[in-house]
Parts: sequence; C-alpha cells; structure tokens
Amino acid sequence: MLRKYFFKRLLVAIPSLVLASLIVFSLVRLLPGDVVVLMMEENQYADDIEAMRAKLGLNRPIYVQYFEWIGRALVGDLGESLYTRRPIAHDLLTRVPVSLELGAVAIFFAILLGIPIGIVSAIRQDTAHDYVARGGAILGLSVPGFWLGTLVVVLPAIYFKWSPSIQFTKLADNPWGHVTQFILPGLLLGIASAASIMRLTRTQLLEVLRQDYVRTAWSKGMSERVVVLKHSLKNALIPVVTVLGIQVAQVLSGTVIFESIFGLPGMGRLLFDAISERDYPVIQGINLVVVTTVVSVNLVVDVVYAYLDPRIRF
Repeated sequence: MLRKYFFKRLLVAIPSLVLASLIVFSLVRLLPGDVVVLMMEENQYADDIEAMRAKLGLNRPIYVQYFEWIGRALVGDLGESLYTRRPIAHDLLTRVPVSLELGAVAIFFAILLGIPIGIVSAIRQDTAHDYVARGGAILGLSVPGFWLGTLVVVLPAIYFKWSPSIQFTKLADNPWGHVTQFILPGLLLGIASAASIMRLTRTQLLEVLRQDYVRTAWSKGMSERVVVLKHSLKNALIPVVTVLGIQVAQVLSGTVIFESIFGLPGMGRLLFDAISERDYPVIQGINLVVVTTVVSVNLVVDVVYAYLDPRIRF
C-alpha cells in the first residue's frame, strides 16, 4: 500500500516539476526591458547583440527554446556559463554539496531545538518555561538572518578580537575543520525554522494531549514520559513533518546570504555571483536544481507522512 501511495505522489510531482521548469525558463524572458541589451551593457559576452541572441538561442521560437533547454537538462546538460566559460553542471557538482551540507546542518539544528523545546512548552503550558520558549520563538521569527549573521562576524571582532573563519576548508585537507565551519552558519540559518517547528509542535501536542485515548493512558497510571513520547508525540509530529518540507525551501533560499557572509563556496554564492555578472544561463540552471530539490524533498515528506499516519494512504 505504501509503494502504491508513493507512485501516486510521484505522478503528482511530475506536473509540478514541469510547471516549475516553465516558470524558471520564463522568468528571465519576462524581465522588464531587453535581457540581451542589459547583459551586453555590463559584460561583453559576444561581438554584438545579434550574436548574443544567437548564442542564447533567443532567435528561435519560444517553444523550441524551452524544449531544447529542458531536453538538455534531462541529460544533465544545463548549458555553459557566459562568465566562466565552463559547463554549468560542472560548477554545480562542486557547489551543491556545500549548500546541501549547510542546509542539512540548519535542518538538524531546527529539529534539535524546535521539537524538544516545543514538547517542554506544551507539557509545561502557561509556566515560565512556556513563556520563555514562546518569546524566544517570536524573536527567532522576527530577527532577520542576514543581520544576525553580520553581527556574529563583526561584533566578536570588535570586542574580543576574534571572528569566525570565512575561509573555506576542504574535507580532504582538514575533516574536523570542514565540519565545524558549518556549525555557526547552520545554527543561525536554522533559527527561524526552529522557531516555526517549536510553535507548531507545541500547538499540535497540546491538541493531542486533550484526546480521549491520552486521558485513558493517564488514567491507567502511565508515566508522563510514556504518555507524551510513546502515545502523543507521533501523532503530534505529523503536521511538523509536512512543515519540514516547506522549511527546506526556506533554508535553501537562506544559503545565498549565509554563504556570502561566511565565505562558503556553495550554490547560493554561485547564484549571487551569477546575478552580479548577468549570467542568466547559470541563474536558470541553479533555479531548476533548487525547485527539483524542493519537489523531491516534499515527495519524501509525503511518504514519511503516510508512514506516520496510515490513514493518508487511503
């Protein structure tokens, strides 16, 4: 039954990917003004405007451009960067792992902080612990990540003559240094997600704790730990798992800022550089990879959701 549900969700995901590819393909072409003129004004990527149009394939019908672009993308060919003259897929192969590591650390901290604090806030409702947790969640949602990241880099340098390293360390050169360099940016990136997860965990757990089967468990004399962790938490986490899929998109968008602040050569920094250089083929390729990742993660979330709640499969 779970396998059948997976294939159903996969059939739903495919039209989403097609629609997303159409949006990514159209965005550059819908910008105000002539894209080629804007590119040629700042960078001499070709001898003249018409040569640039031919290079980008803009002198052909729009539907031909799309099918050629998506056909190459399906076999891993995202084109060539106008600025570096290198294949975009080659650059992404070196950049994507860095962004995935940063995103994984951010999601790890979001879960590590959000779920336990949400549980404590729910079972200690309207106590000092609850008020502190809720206040911290509001603060985490309110403080802009780029501002917090800048403060973490600048203030220690001013007051303590120390600042976190902004030089990227490769795994082969220093495994421990490679891992530790993601801890601080990952923690800062995961704060907003942790706040959302904490609030949702608290709300859902409070609702589950008021159910009749939970009251029955209390009446049988079961300990608080058994009632909360064994009988209540699994049902309370079902909506949280769904929200985690949405948080992945937010985390990936946040990597652009944090990779620039902490000097991490990831996909977000590549996107920032491509926007600065008007390298539109790279922008298209990165956006296609991002939306594919988000759709894939949400497909996995749907399967996990069905595992946690078998009723979803029907």
